[in-house]
Amino acid sequence: MSVLEAATIDMWGIPKWDQSKVVLGISDHVGWEQEQEGEHLLLLQEKLNTYIAFIESGEINETIPSAQGKAPIIRITGKYPLSEQAELFIDRATETLKDAGIVLEFVLKAR
Repeated sequence: MSVLEAATIDMWGIPKWDQSKVVLGISDHVGWEQEQEGEHLLLLQEKLNTYIAFIESGEINETIPSAQGKAPIIRITGKYPLSEQAELFIDRATETLKDAGIVLEFVLKAR
């Protein structure tokens, strides 16, 4: 599963070091070449919308009963560094989601 499958939650877990959080992971293996950047941003936006709906609808608590009462974190693990436009998108999304009590993180996977 990956950013290409917009309707799917890729992975989730509750960190052993902080049981007050639930991490929902997005795997992003797509590059940020300029000619594909717009399409990639749209894919990422659609995927994020799926995750946000999963959290806000309460489906997270039905699917992951142990997530009840835990702070949600959406973690995007990228294979490639973000482009300038992608950084702006992530920054804006992070600020917007903060108001909803959702943390958004981007982590560059070490090669």
